[in-house]
Amino acid sequence: MAYDDITSCVIHPGIGVARVGNSRDYFFGPEVPGPPAPPPDGYKDSSGAIKRQAARFRIYGLNAAGEVVQEITAEHAEIAWTVHVANSKGAWYRFNTALDIPAAEPTPRRNPAYVGSDRSKLVVDPGPRTLKGAAQSAAFDTGTFLDLPVYLGEAHTDDEGRLIVLGGRGNTYTPWSSNLPSTSSDNDAWCDDVSDGPVSATVKIGGVTYEPYPAWVIVAPPDYAPQIRSIVTMYDVVQNTLQLWQLKPAAESHSTPHKIAAPPPVSFSRDIYPLFERIVRHQWVNYGFFIEYGWGSPTHLVLASLVDRLSDNSTSQREFRNLLFGRFRNPAYAIQEPHAIPAIYGDAMDVTNDPRQWLAVTTLMYSQLQQWAAGQFVSDWNPQQPPPATLDAIPLADRPAALDRAALEACAGGPFHPGSEATWPMRIKTIYHQVSRFRIRPLGAPTIDYGDALTPTRALGSNGPLDGGLGPGDVTKWMSVPWQTDTASCRAGYDAATDLYIPTFWPTAAPNHVLTQDDYAVVMDETKSLDERMAAFNNRPDWLRHIARPNQREALQMMLADWFRLGIVTERPGPGTPDFPRVMQVETGSGFPDPPPTFAHPSQWDPHL
Repeated sequence: MAYDDITSCVIHPGIGVARVGNSRDYFFGPEVPGPPAPPPDGYKDSSGAIKRQAARFRIYGLNAAGEVVQEITAEHAEIAWTVHVANSKGAWYRFNTALDIPAAEPTPRRNPAYVGSDRSKLVVDPGPRTLKGAAQSAAFDTGTFLDLPVYLGEAHTDDEGRLIVLGGRGNTYTPWSSNLPSTSSDNDAWCDDVSDGPVSATVKIGGVTYEPYPAWVIVAPPDYAPQIRSIVTMYDVVQNTLQLWQLKPAAESHSTPHKIAAPPPVSFSRDIYPLFERIVRHQWVNYGFFIEYGWGSPTHLVLASLVDRLSDNSTSQREFRNLLFGRFRNPAYAIQEPHAIPAIYGDAMDVTNDPRQWLAVTTLMYSQLQQWAAGQFVSDWNPQQPPPATLDAIPLADRPAALDRAALEACAGGPFHPGSEATWPMRIKTIYHQVSRFRIRPLGAPTIDYGDALTPTRALGSNGPLDGGLGPGDVTKWMSVPWQTDTASCRAGYDAATDLYIPTFWPTAAPNHVLTQDDYAVVMDETKSLDERMAAFNNRPDWLRHIARPNQREALQMMLADWFRLGIVTERPGPGTPDFPRVMQVETGSGFPDPPPTFAHPSQWDPHL
């Protein structure tokens, strides 16, 4: 061990993501980039409860040049972790639209009936928890909402001294049984058990003590399609916001220096193919994507013969590349492009004649696509070399960055209306200390009252909520309350006259249309005729079919009670014949009886409730 070379320590991932669940069991969130393998025994336990996703944090020792020397564990160091999470949604402002876009308008407080010191009753803050050494535990169990006890989860250390953070149980809270949810985003006197906050550590190696700059944990809702990535991921958003190669080496000893002096060349395998693959994988969660990009379609972009052409940087394929590039929506949003790629609603989906009604890839992604179309990219496609499946398979020097990327890559990067795990403040540079690391609000910093309504100017200005660093609860407070009402509301194909299936919101977190277990069984049954099997494969019922009701308000109540019964889309093997894909994504573990009730198509619920 080269501990004598260590001059600083750093925590990774810089932003970790946990997810709520109502099972006692849990699994670890992604730790390597790319779609993760499912837990060996699935995402639900034997009772049908959803397992929580744990965020695991590690400490790495760096030398004076900022190079990784060694992961620091309890075997050779004394480690004390401190975690401080909170839920402050109820004391924040309502969500109307992202406040960093031209259509933004002032937004009023949530729970306006509570004024002055009474607003503190709307914040669930159990305070910090410190764990010293290996195999320790502490619960976030002393916070309250309107005097109701709210459990926000717990923290553990494993036998190596790594930190494991688990979120709440997916519970919701209101002091009155007659208080029924009525909107997707802003239900007064309601609270959920998501949270977020800083993760810090004190590391003592020999006689030297290190205090690395804190990381952060976000506790989010469940991911109902955990092996499918959004077309624009949160990693893409952060990368676009910070433009990694423009960052100069950090002066602080606790930060990893970044020595990239110029943009790296565009790589087909790293920058282009993953985008096409994510578009295609949407076929398993939205019927419109299945028709356009799914198995057997002419634009099945991962088909080997197409990839051979897409990865060819010669002039012979330039027209082919340009035709595909021309279909992507320009993130400058200068004109309306309703039929461009991706077929995803945007931040301003309910603002008439606003080009931001639809989502665009980030400006960085668009620039990379533009260079790809021009043939200015590295043709490095090698399907015989699969990406690393475990952290140990990645070189030590690259593991911190892999942890950072994997955690954020699994989160939706739009549309921010408001979103799934986090929302539009992730686009604001002032909240970041370094790559994938938030600025921390100093202890004892005064609380600022921004008035009865938060204006875009105040939100984005100096001394605004995004200017002085973040504190516990400051990421998730911008999200819907409770999360279940938003997950049940943001669907697809609101304009039935145009299309029942697209655009969509974030089907990778909350699917729209799925291949059910029953239909999958028919596909795999070789005693059935090919026509029967193909009909079953092409059948994609609504994921929310069991809680669909003629009135969305009734569906919201169903979602609060039965969110964990919804199936989770999970990878399954195909039948091994050329008629069907080699692997499929199947709705697994649905806890509802069949058949479902026959009510209105979920896409026809009013999205503005």
